[in-house]
Amino acid sequence: MHSSEGGNLIKKTWEIIKAIFEPIRKVLEPVGKFMQSIVNFILLAVVYFIPLGLVSIISKKIFGKKFMDISEDKRQKSYWKEKNLGTEEMRRYYRMY
Repeated sequence: MHSSEGGNLIKKTWEIIKAIFEPIRKVLEPVGKFMQSIVNFILLAVVYFIPLGLVSIISKKIFGKKFMDISEDKRQKSYWKEKNLGTEEMRRYYRMY
């Protein structure tokens, strides 16, 4: 057997293997992409919500900080908080940023 005949045999064998596994790949590829999107969603949700929840709990319990006051009061016209900015020193506002 010459080297060119061996190369042709390898090419033909490879084509047969591709022909056998191509239908299987066509079926399993969308399944794999679907599973990938589910796993990514779960991992990203865990990575996002656990630290965010911990910061919220720590800031509320230890420091008494509320980032959102979501209590509903039908008697209020607006939920905007009034800020009396005239009583603070101007130097404090320059140091904010």
